[in-house]
Amino acid sequence: MHDMSDEQAALEEEHLAEPELPAEAAGFRFTSYRDFLKFTEYAGEGVQLEFAEPVHDSAGAVLIQRGLHVRPNLLKNLWQFFNAGNLNENIVIADTKQLHTAIRERICRSLFRCLQPGRFHVAQALTDASQVNIRGVLSNLLQRHDVMPVFMKLDQAEDPLLPHLGEVALVAGGFAEQYCRASGNEKLMRETVRTAIYAGLLHDIALADDDDFLLNDIEKIRESNHAAKSAEQAKKLIAAVPEPVMAIIAEHHRDTNVFDPDGDSLLPPERIAAESLALSEYIFVQLRSQYRKDESMNSAELLFYELGRAFGQGKFHPQFKMITSRLWENLFATLYYGYEIGQVENRCPHKPSAIAYPTPRCTQIMCHDHVTKCANYDDHLPLEILQATRFPGRPGTMIAPGKYGKCRLATELPKEISQTKGAQAWLTKGGNEQRSPS
Repeated sequence: MHDMSDEQAALEEEHLAEPELPAEAAGFRFTSYRDFLKFTEYAGEGVQLEFAEPVHDSAGAVLIQRGLHVRPNLLKNLWQFFNAGNLNENIVIADTKQLHTAIRERICRSLFRCLQPGRFHVAQALTDASQVNIRGVLSNLLQRHDVMPVFMKLDQAEDPLLPHLGEVALVAGGFAEQYCRASGNEKLMRETVRTAIYAGLLHDIALADDDDFLLNDIEKIRESNHAAKSAEQAKKLIAAVPEPVMAIIAEHHRDTNVFDPDGDSLLPPERIAAESLALSEYIFVQLRSQYRKDESMNSAELLFYELGRAFGQGKFHPQFKMITSRLWENLFATLYYGYEIGQVENRCPHKPSAIAYPTPRCTQIMCHDHVTKCANYDDHLPLEILQATRFPGRPGTMIAPGKYGKCRLATELPKEISQTKGAQAWLTKGGNEQRSPS
C-alpha cells in the first residue's frame, strides 16, 4: 500500500492550481474565543500556531503582536482578558505550511479509515494495485485553501459522513485508474483519476450533519434527492469546482441498466470518472445495506454476488467486471454466479419485474409486478411471501406480503456456484488478453 507522507504529497505529480483568494482567506479567523480554543486543541500541541494579525482588547489596544506563536501561557493570559470582558473576539491564525500539513494529515486519518487493518473493503485492493498514488492525489486535493475548510469542519464535528467520502473517493479513483490502464487510455489517466477522486470527496456533501445520513443514502435515495443537492452544495462551498465534477456528483447513483452486459465498447474519457464513482457508491450501498440474503455468506461474498448481478443486468460497463474479477480472484465464483443470475433477470421483457428468489441460492424467479400478460408468466403454484422483505439488490424497495406468479425464465438459472465452470471464458468474454488488467 502507498504510504502518504509530507514528501510524497509535496512531490505528487497531481499539483493543482490554487484559485486566487482574498487576503482574509489566507488564515483561520475566529470571532468566538471558544472556537479559537477548539481549533488550537484540534491542531494539536505539537503544532505551533502563528498569529496572522495582532490580537486587540475591546478598546482596540494591541495585546499580542502579529507573528508570535500561540503558547500555553499566552492562552492563559487571553482567558483572563476574555473572562474580564476585555477581549475583542477577532483572532486570525496564519495558515502556515506546518499547520496546513498537520490539519491535512489529521483529516486524512478520518478519510482513510476504510484502510485500517482487519477491515474488508475494496479500497484496500485498489490502493494496493494502484500505480498512481491515489492517496497522494486525494491529499493534494485537500491542500487547496478552498477545499480544506470544508473537510476540517466535518472532521472537527466527527461527522460520520467523512470516512464515507474518503472510502468512495479512494475506490472511484482506483477503478478509474484500472479502467484507463485496461483500455490502454493512459494518456489521460491521472486527470481522470483526479476527477473521480474530486467528485468522490464531494458526492454526498449535502448529507453532512444529517442524523439520517445512512437512511437517506441507502434507503431513501430518490426521496432525499441528495445527489443533485450535493452538486449544488459543492458549488456553494467551493466556487472553483469544475462543471464536469458537479455533473458526475449529480448522477452518482445507478439504478437503471445502461450497458450491454456482453458488449465491449470503450467509454470516452469524460465518462470513465462518472462510471467509476457510480460503481464505487453502489459498492458502498451494498456493503451497508441491512438486507442479508443468506447468513452463510459473509459480507464480501454478499457484495460480490450483488456486483455480479449488477454486471449481468448491465448496470455497469463490462470492463469493470473484468477489473473486479482480476483484483479479487478468490471471490470469482460468487461474482460469476451473480453475473449469470443477473443476465437471466435482464431477459425479462418487463424489467425490473423478474427477480431471482430466494437469493442467493436461487431456485425460482418471481414476477414482482404481477405482469400476467407475459409469455413467461406462470401462475401455477405461486411463490408466497409471508412478511415484508427487502428487495434483493435494490435497497429501499420492499417486497410486500402476498402471492407472486413464477417466471419461466427460472429454467435458465445456474444450479450452483461452481469454482471452475466457464471461469476463463467468462473472464475474457468481450475482451482479449492484451486489454485485460494485469
